[in-house]
Amino acid sequence: MQNKEYYELIERDNTNPKDNERRALFTILSENEELYSKIDSLYDFENHWINDDCFEKIDFSNGTRKLVQLAFNLYNNNPSPTPLEIFSSLDSDNYDLAMKAINIRFNKI
Repeated sequence: MQNKEYYELIERDNTNPKDNERRALFTILSENEELYSKIDSLYDFENHWINDDCFEKIDFSNGTRKLVQLAFNLYNNNPSPTPLEIFSSLDSDNYDLAMKAINIRFNKI
């Protein structure tokens, strides 16, 4: 089940329900409070595209940086750290969030 912020992002972007790439992206960006508060710096809703220059403009904690890198990778295969690098820096909640997004991306839930 998704939160209300997720549905707001899906509606704002006019995302197709079958677009698993964006659904995975918006799952991560909506369910992490820090990332959701920075959504307009992470995603360009006018052009329907990620802002991959955000890493130069936003100060992320290590765990949230890894979540964004994973979200961007699930969205369009953007370069990403290895699974070991990503998951070793995540707390339990963000680990579960990352796994949820991976399952959405690959249509496993």
